[in-house]
Amino acid sequence: MKVRIRKVSKNDWEFILKLRNLERMSFHDTSIVDWDTHVSYMDKITNNPTDHQWIVVSDDKDVGYIKIVNNVFGSNLLDGYRRKGIGSAAYKLVFEEAKKLGFKKLTAEVKIERPIPLTFEEKTGWKKIKLIYKNKKPYSYKIEKTLDIL
Repeated sequence: MKVRIRKVSKNDWEFILKLRNLERMSFHDTSIVDWDTHVSYMDKITNNPTDHQWIVVSDDKDVGYIKIVNNVFGSNLLDGYRRKGIGSAAYKLVFEEAKKLGFKKLTAEVKIERPIPLTFEEKTGWKKIKLIYKNKKPYSYKIEKTLDIL
């Protein structure tokens, strides 16, 4: 299995929308994203020089998407490609790219109801730094990754 990352192009936007809508329960806003909303979002992050996006490629097939927007890390893999080492390999590549781009730390959020992603994040060096509450109930963890520790 060969894993690589490549920069997102406009040709990838449909694939990214598919990923966004497949995993809505992992997002804070669980509603389905329509094409126009997606294009507006993609235009915004594509034109912001401090935001970065990559497509995860495994054996020459696009299988995931990773982004850093406002210093916040986000990622998603297609269902059939999880728990195969692809995510770990892609994270390592993105962390190296992020360091080259000048990032020292990244943050992310993981919903409490999603223990497998939290375990994965911890295995790749993320640390829980804060418990976030919603409606006075524990909702998610804010996590942080220091990039000089790979």
